[in-house]
Amino acid sequence: MKLFFETLYSKIPVWAQNTLISLYGLKLNMTRYSGNYPVYYRDVMGQLKFDRAQLDSFIQENLKKIIHEAAHNVPYYREMFKSARINADLICSPQDLKRVPLLNKSKLRENPALFFNERYKKSKYHIIHTTGTTSTPLNVFCNADIRQLNFAYFDRFLASVGINHHGRRATLWGRLVVPSSQTKAPFWRYSVFSKNLLMSSYHLSKTNLPSYIAKLREFHPDYIDAYPSSIYAIAQYANENNISLHDITKGITTSAETLFPEQREAIEKAFGIPVYDQYGCAEMSVFVGQCKAGRYHIHEDYGIVEVLREDGSPAQPGEEGEIVCTGFINPIMPLIRYRIGDMAVLSDMACPCGSPFQVIDKIVGRMDDVIITPDGRRIGRLSPVMKGLPVKEVQYVQHVYNQIEVLIVRDDSFTIETEQAILAELQKRIGIEMQITIRYVDSIVRGPRGKFRNIISCLGKVIA
Repeated sequence: MKLFFETLYSKIPVWAQNTLISLYGLKLNMTRYSGNYPVYYRDVMGQLKFDRAQLDSFIQENLKKIIHEAAHNVPYYREMFKSARINADLICSPQDLKRVPLLNKSKLRENPALFFNERYKKSKYHIIHTTGTTSTPLNVFCNADIRQLNFAYFDRFLASVGINHHGRRATLWGRLVVPSSQTKAPFWRYSVFSKNLLMSSYHLSKTNLPSYIAKLREFHPDYIDAYPSSIYAIAQYANENNISLHDITKGITTSAETLFPEQREAIEKAFGIPVYDQYGCAEMSVFVGQCKAGRYHIHEDYGIVEVLREDGSPAQPGEEGEIVCTGFINPIMPLIRYRIGDMAVLSDMACPCGSPFQVIDKIVGRMDDVIITPDGRRIGRLSPVMKGLPVKEVQYVQHVYNQIEVLIVRDDSFTIETEQAILAELQKRIGIEMQITIRYVDSIVRGPRGKFRNIISCLGKVIA
């Protein structure tokens, strides 16, 4: 069905594509803002008024709830608590979590059904197909209420930095809104009902960037939400050509990739406004966002974040450690002490914004280069390629401009059809001009401190 609609979309004229995208946007808006969303948004905004004591009480109450659900209704945790002789009733605070073993992403991926809350078997639920830092496909169980609550937290983040989530926005994400082979504008489509200008992240060449800037200036979005590498490409071009973008938008948010200091500096110089970065995951177990003072805060009412040394002990402020998270908002698939695969550095400094939320000095994750196509397009995030496919890990290596090597650790159900699907999805994004070589490996070598890099460029130092 998905292939049918993708084929149909690719063959109809632009006005019809805009119509389809608008209807899809209407559906998303109804899903996002109907039902209990207004109540959730009111509640999470109210939680911003908590002092430290109220926040600690909220955390303890929600930790007890999620531990109880897991210990009694989730097969994996029920068996684990029993075999490890852990009394779930004694886990009442973040400090008590050390009794629970860490959860690796590989275990979640191997049998996601073991993490499904049996209490929800007879209710409606969704399966979200996602990929993480390693492009490892994962299935996440949730329902409409949980997604609305998750959206409420994101919209709270926007509000906290002065952005109205109902405003006009331009997005530069990983969607294939136009064919990669297209050489002339428009490289975007418009969703009327969600007021969203969806711009392609796969056509950001120097030849095409003037048309992106012209469209952004014409559209004048209230805010831009983008992959760092995508908005950086626009900013870098503008700075190099002395083009001021100060009149284009009132807000910029980034997510999904690491926002490097040089990227932030270039974007803020080009657009003349601060960039607010957000960090999270589709597993809905962690939410971190920047405040107006520019500091990263763990939204502790969303879930607990531990930063641990290699030996499992807590890292001290200023010391880099592994992010381990326990989410509160998804009782259908509770994840306790989940190793998300990134690193962070905690701070012990209070933030001038006045929030009681824990401050993070920096997040050290998703340390990727970009792929540069023969026609100069910069492509930074390819994780959507592997969604729903039997792949354990994948890494893209570019040695020359017209060729990439794809290292794949296969799952047992991987077939020749899987390989064909991967090649087709890659060609949609990077074009048919590049030679794609797939090499199957047993494992993918990690970098310093065990960090995984999804994209490695050997063309020179290309950081984006």
